[in-house]
Amino acid sequence: MQSILDFQATVLSTTGYGLVLTAVITMFWLRNRDERAFLYFCAAGVCVSLGGVFSLLPIGLPPWPQLVFNNLLWMLFHPIALCGIRHLNGKRPRVWQSLLLTAAGMSAYILAGPADMGRRTAAVCLVYLIAWLLAARELWPGHSRIGGAGRKMALTVCLLYALLALARIVHAGWTGEVYDADAMRFTMLSSLGMHWLSFSFILCALYICYERALERTQHQASHDGLTNLLNQRRFRELAEAACRRAWRERKPLALLLLDVDHFKSINDRYGHQCGDLVLQQLAACLRAEAGRDDIVGRYGGEEFVMLLPRTGLEDAHAAAQRILRAVDALRPQPAAAAPPLRVSVSIGVASTSQQPYDGLSSLFRAADGQLYRAKRNGRNRIELAEGQYAVGNFSRA
Repeated sequence: MQSILDFQATVLSTTGYGLVLTAVITMFWLRNRDERAFLYFCAAGVCVSLGGVFSLLPIGLPPWPQLVFNNLLWMLFHPIALCGIRHLNGKRPRVWQSLLLTAAGMSAYILAGPADMGRRTAAVCLVYLIAWLLAARELWPGHSRIGGAGRKMALTVCLLYALLALARIVHAGWTGEVYDADAMRFTMLSSLGMHWLSFSFILCALYICYERALERTQHQASHDGLTNLLNQRRFRELAEAACRRAWRERKPLALLLLDVDHFKSINDRYGHQCGDLVLQQLAACLRAEAGRDDIVGRYGGEEFVMLLPRTGLEDAHAAAQRILRAVDALRPQPAAAAPPLRVSVSIGVASTSQQPYDGLSSLFRAADGQLYRAKRNGRNRIELAEGQYAVGNFSRA
């Protein structure tokens, strides 16, 4: 027990871990400079590590100024870490709040003087308590934009840190100015616990960033980069699952295939940037018209697809009519001085309510056949599978 509570051994070990963790955070930031929260965690790690180094190595200051300087560095870790978690939460870091909190804490620390250890401890731990309660608020459900297991772990660490800081404040008030051997033992144990909770919090923050990076990677792998709709691979995965569920529950489902009319001429006449704008606006239109359970994707080029679970041919036809009207209202602007374009789509519709297709591929073939029929019959129209060909050319009146 005595070796664990030895001050120099404790500071040396925690300082070593702090330096290693700070180096890891720095490497993370160098590889992902868009995540500015790493900068705050790097700064926090540097502060706590330097506090440990300067407590072990003489820097030419008298004992009391040396102690004030070391505690300033250790204290800075907590408000700076709060800035980092606010940045992770998509909020302004409020650096001024951190500086004000640190200044108030250090003022109370200096006013306590070198002889009153109880007041000094209470002043420092009050800053810790406030900082970690504010950090816990940033991670609390309903207040946080951070999700996943990382948020829960970080919230737990924040609450444990606040509880430990509160315990030290109560202990300092009960002990008074002069600490005996038992009081020093509690102080050393609690300080060691705070160091490890600090490391744990930084690891939780790194895990939150890892979860975000993984989520971005998964999103990029499953979504089209231009329109942010599902790409073909991910659409087929979800559509296959929806088809199996529909066959199992014996519920109908419908498939809509959409193709932008005269899209090549738009690219040739106005340029590919205008063509991209048309696709983006059409994608936004499909998202707005889709139901909660509908699956929407970009199937390739100017072709889009929508799967409607629990939908028969009549309801699918009504959905296609709504899309046709919504697309007719689009007015993409090819250039600042150019008049807005008028865009139309052709839609092929197939539903299992009319014929028990043997799988998603056969449903696709049926809808694709109706899409080409719509193209041949004049475009800007809907064609339904199973010989029910509605609607004629959509009016642009």
